[in-house]
Amino acid sequence: MPMSDFENCAIGVICGATDCTLLQSTNYWKNAQQQGLPFSLDPRVLYRGYTVNVVQNAFCVMSQFYLAGVLKNALTGGVDRPLSNTEKIASGVSAGALSSIIAGPMELCMIQQQVKGGGLAATVSSLAAQGPSTIFRGTSGMMLREGLYAGGFLGIIPVAREEMQKAYPGMSNDQARLAGTFIAGPICSICSHPPDTLKTCLQGDVEGAKYRTYGQTLNTLVAERGVRSLWAGAPWRIFRQFVCFLLFDKINTDLAPLLFPHAFKKA
Repeated sequence: MPMSDFENCAIGVICGATDCTLLQSTNYWKNAQQQGLPFSLDPRVLYRGYTVNVVQNAFCVMSQFYLAGVLKNALTGGVDRPLSNTEKIASGVSAGALSSIIAGPMELCMIQQQVKGGGLAATVSSLAAQGPSTIFRGTSGMMLREGLYAGGFLGIIPVAREEMQKAYPGMSNDQARLAGTFIAGPICSICSHPPDTLKTCLQGDVEGAKYRTYGQTLNTLVAERGVRSLWAGAPWRIFRQFVCFLLFDKINTDLAPLLFPHAFKKA
């Protein structure tokens, strides 16, 4: 039988919290490069906004696992059958996009703390006072980013891992996972980075002093720093996503059966 909604949520929380705790610094370095902010090795700067980020990331990944489970059940009509490769990828992409409706405002809080400092309560209060247009600033860009990201770790990685093991029967899970990550990681990161750059710039400048809309932000970045600026900070994000893809798939295939063995018993 498949994992329950609660069990999918639990795995998602473990994935999201572990990712954020281990790789928060790469998140700051990526955001800083995208906005033209100075590089820093000061932990007080690198972990600024950590609290809201770990909550946001845990919630975001949790909701992606949960929504992917719901969508899989909808696709199969509740029948216990394997999903096709297309269904796996489609459910992952959809789950990522939907999760951003809540996670987008949370990431906005983290980026505002990274740019301006200040406590979480004061940041949330300031943003809330500016209304929905500010609270959801950058959310549509995040929906595109997270759709591609979740489609990678929930869809492309499992599909690539399974196909590699079919083609090479002697290949272990970890070897196939690594091969799948080399395929999915760069593709998902490179394709999703431009919307992430636009989102980060918009969320870092909620006043609209420099960045007002997606189109104007795109034109400003290209005019000032060239087309390559759309991939500013990409090495940090590619590294982070590479590690996350390995980590999430490992947790989902190795830790989940230990925590919820009943869901992995063969019929």
